[in-house]
Amino acid sequence: MRDLTRRAAAIAALAVAATLTGCAAIPTSGNVNAGVARPAEEPVDLDVLVRQPQGGETQQQILEGFIEAAASPRGNYDIAREYLTPAFASEWAADAGTTIDVLADRTFNQFGERGIRVQVVPSGSLAPNGQYLESATTAPVQLQYEFEQVDGEWRISAAPPGLLVDETTFQIVYRDYTLAFFDPQYRFLVPDVRWFAGRESAQTSIVRALLAGPAEWLAPAVVSAIPEDVTLDPATVPVTDGVAEVSLVGAAFDNLLTVQRMQYQLEQSLAGVRNVRNVELALNGAPVEAPDLAQEPQRTLRIDPRPVVYDGEAFGFLSGGDELSPVPGISEQVVALEPTGAALGPGDDAAAVRAADGVWLVRPDEEPVLLDPRDGLVVPALDIDDVVWSVPGDAPDALAWFAVDGSAAGEQIPVPWSGSRIAAIELSRDGTRLAALLADGARSRVVVASVQRDEAGLPVALGPVVLELAGAVGEPLDLAWLDSGSIGVLTASASGARVGLQEVGAPDTAGEGPEGAVQLDGANSQRDLRVLTSDGDLATRAGATWQVQDRGIRFLATQQSG
Repeated sequence: MRDLTRRAAAIAALAVAATLTGCAAIPTSGNVNAGVARPAEEPVDLDVLVRQPQGGETQQQILEGFIEAAASPRGNYDIAREYLTPAFASEWAADAGTTIDVLADRTFNQFGERGIRVQVVPSGSLAPNGQYLESATTAPVQLQYEFEQVDGEWRISAAPPGLLVDETTFQIVYRDYTLAFFDPQYRFLVPDVRWFAGRESAQTSIVRALLAGPAEWLAPAVVSAIPEDVTLDPATVPVTDGVAEVSLVGAAFDNLLTVQRMQYQLEQSLAGVRNVRNVELALNGAPVEAPDLAQEPQRTLRIDPRPVVYDGEAFGFLSGGDELSPVPGISEQVVALEPTGAALGPGDDAAAVRAADGVWLVRPDEEPVLLDPRDGLVVPALDIDDVVWSVPGDAPDALAWFAVDGSAAGEQIPVPWSGSRIAAIELSRDGTRLAALLADGARSRVVVASVQRDEAGLPVALGPVVLELAGAVGEPLDLAWLDSGSIGVLTASASGARVGLQEVGAPDTAGEGPEGAVQLDGANSQRDLRVLTSDGDLATRAGATWQVQDRGIRFLATQQSG
């Protein structure tokens, strides 16, 4: 194998290049106007330095050079294609997905006279649409490459579709971007994270991904303002003086509100692109100006930054100086139930409470109602649409929901996951995604499923496909949504507590939790993470350590936005 020191140096070397008022007529017919010709791909502004093939190289040297060169998307992977035979260079599908592996575990094994198998240990992958996927296994995978001679030099004649990129190169070459979709009532923006290489062509990748629609797992819960039969023409999104020019064709854009939402969706999705400050939209060849939305969907749903706690005697918001501020009409009823867990609903006007005899609903000026009398229930979840979710810990497939207004009670809903036990469930603050923490043998699994609802906001189904987040060896303890798109996960093993932080659709980061950690809670960002220990200590992160903020706490209650 080629010297890894030289390999790392090549990766680290970076090449840096130069860095709707009033209502206008919306075209619904007519010819598509020809645009100014644009290059197929804009040059990237940040790229690994890669080299072309050298004369007299061995098959393994050619293969290693190809893998390194494929880390550069410049010119549709022009340099990487130089390592391929002319026939295969036109067939190789660079956009078929990406395998992310651990470089130190990569090995090369010759087979026959014209073949090499590369054994890799995947740490993750990218789907063709840029969606990040956790590796389902740590078992090695064999990738097979075949060779032919062209003018006396070895070239690759067959290879797996897509790219092979090690973890270090992935962090350099790829960047995550958040596509924006809507909940069906257009109240909220729902994030859909994708990863793309090529910084100056990122805006094109983002718009193409928007036109293709949300990720499969998320699709049942969200909608797009962009009609399905729309295409991008020209096929790229040029950026001039900070303005991204998006030209869409193929539909009758005769609804002003739809056009406003399209413009807003594009602006929000392109907001993370470094050189884009504004978006100009053209429909069927004609520029469109439309007034801003009268009411923009919410992107970041915030909660009261004070934790809601129960200390054995009182239930309420924990303020400075160990003071508990009661929730009007709620706190006294919660305490009377001798709770072991709770979730506070939107507007603090309802609470789902776990007690010894089941899950209760508490509302101001009303008698508590026993919703779910089953044994062994996990702490319930209460979502933005006033729906209580409940499931027994030893029956992960027995998930049921209850409408707070009593219009539906005990409706069981099929789940798209499996596991021997479920430790926690929690709804995203926009109500579109349900996260579940499961036990699967000796490992913990975290899955996120979309929530399909009717016009009244009541659940209809969970999406049939789940997004698997990073699991861990050990016992599952708790999870919490930390903001609109991030989840914290608490697990325990013989080595201690593990706190994992993960943006949904990105790799996770993990660290040690405080000794005896049993519960985790979030507020409005990953920095606001709180952990409760079995001794009743409420701890927050202070640099690399945990600092106790209060003592004598029995449990933390989940808060919902609204």
